[in-house]
Amino acid sequence: MSVLIEALKSLLVSKNGLNASAFSASQRKVLEEFAKQTRLIEIRKHGRSTVFRYLNHQGVFDFLAMQQPLETVPQNIPVRSQNIGLQRDSKKGQSTHETSYLLMKCWHESVFWKNGETTFYPEKLTREFGVAALQIQVNQAWQSHFPLLLVENQALFNCPNWLPENFDGCLIYYAGQLSNVVLRWFAEQKRAEKVILFPDYDGVGLSNYVRLARALHGKSKLEFFWLPNWEQKLVTFGNVEIWQNTRRQFENALKNLAKMNLLTADFVKLGDLSQRHAKTLEQEAIWL
Repeated sequence: MSVLIEALKSLLVSKNGLNASAFSASQRKVLEEFAKQTRLIEIRKHGRSTVFRYLNHQGVFDFLAMQQPLETVPQNIPVRSQNIGLQRDSKKGQSTHETSYLLMKCWHESVFWKNGETTFYPEKLTREFGVAALQIQVNQAWQSHFPLLLVENQALFNCPNWLPENFDGCLIYYAGQLSNVVLRWFAEQKRAEKVILFPDYDGVGLSNYVRLARALHGKSKLEFFWLPNWEQKLVTFGNVEIWQNTRRQFENALKNLAKMNLLTADFVKLGDLSQRHAKTLEQEAIWL
């Protein structure tokens, strides 16, 4: 429910108005703007208090009817459809999907996932179809005892010849940002012995590493994938524009890693080199 709709609904059921303390700071802000634009509500000082009350009950009611076509929606329809019914906008309110998909590749027959009595073998699907997929959501018991290597770049997922020869787990693709569904799924229980994240070495990539570390919370061993000779590659092939665009995220991520006792010597070196040369390194440099 939007901040404004929630606040106006509270006002409608209050005959004598509500003190400012009844609303959050964000609600007070949108109500003040709404009062200026519509004159359907008023805001007055009452002693030491500030009181919000409606001036035109029917007008506020009609406005809410326009903004929120339905009072309630079925809970068994997709969340974004619920948002359209409640707020005429699929992206307002809760927009996170409850289900996600792990796209993976695997080359070892011994690798499997287990969910109760159900066993999933990704190698066979990878061999026959080029990729395997696992539908995931919370309250599932899917677990693998083999390492998971998460990579955010489709080029590296398409052409995995850069993988270490001894890698015997699942290569998993994610698009830029780890979804909240995936993070909640990891946070729910131990999914693998080891999880490795291979992002771009920029603010977005480091922020995702922090988010994943918080989700795992020690359930699985977490590693950052370091390119061979990454220091020289950063200096030679680093991107200045990406550094400028993600510098704040980069610095905040390093601070968070320090607070979580995850700031290794390599991360310190990455921070020093990136700031000294004002560059970040993209994953594709692994082939250079």
